[in-house]
Amino acid sequence: MSIRKGVAWLIPVGLGAISLMAIVLLVWKMRFLGANWEGILEVSRQKRIFTSVLYSFGVSAVATVFSILLGILIVRQVLLNPKVTRSVERLNVSFYYPHFVVALYVYLVFAFIYPYIGEYYKIYGTLEILITYLLKEVPFVVFYLITTYRKIDFAEVELVRLSGGGTWRVFAHVEFPKIAPQIAELAIILLAFIWTAYEIPSLVGNSFPAFLGVVFYQGYYATDVSVQVATMFWMVVVSVFLLVVAFVLFVSVQKYRDFLREGSGQL
Repeated sequence: MSIRKGVAWLIPVGLGAISLMAIVLLVWKMRFLGANWEGILEVSRQKRIFTSVLYSFGVSAVATVFSILLGILIVRQVLLNPKVTRSVERLNVSFYYPHFVVALYVYLVFAFIYPYIGEYYKIYGTLEILITYLLKEVPFVVFYLITTYRKIDFAEVELVRLSGGGTWRVFAHVEFPKIAPQIAELAIILLAFIWTAYEIPSLVGNSFPAFLGVVFYQGYYATDVSVQVATMFWMVVVSVFLLVVAFVLFVSVQKYRDFLREGSGQL
């Protein structure tokens, strides 16, 4: 095994070990506080934690999918029209703005608009969260994919077009096989980050149910021990879910890349 491949395995394995340690500590603290299944279910029902978990997951999934799709569309435009490269470079400047700063801009813009709309509805908080994450994560997707797209051999693109293929066939047969591992990585990065984030929902997410990060923060520091225990339980559930998904994606991506290397070596 090469040093590069060893490091590629060591980093995620190390992060996974740290995550497992955090989960074990949470479970230990739950037992220390006297956790019991009936109490967890009762608090989860009263605080509607499960509803927040599903709501936050849905918003996160939508933001993740649209961020990746818009990022791919923008990167493809750079390939087809090099004149827009400078505009994309300007777009990447927002990549360096903190999430909280972008959320503050969105909050101020909507605060100016709301008096002209009339009554405030909870759905507006969801809309603000989605817009904020799109403004932040689309440049991240572009930054993540642009290098791979620049390495694509245009001879492959021309070959597909000469055989009668359109835009979709070019993407499916030339582009997607090369960016599929990165799409999987982007999906788990964005989903995990957005699903459990606190700062943006706490500023612009005046929604119902509350976003998961806000629920976790309030529950973890609650004075009621039963609420703390229920919050820790859902922290463990979400952490284990993300850890399992990340592990499955990591192994699948590594096997896919090995398959591509073996295929290219046989040509």
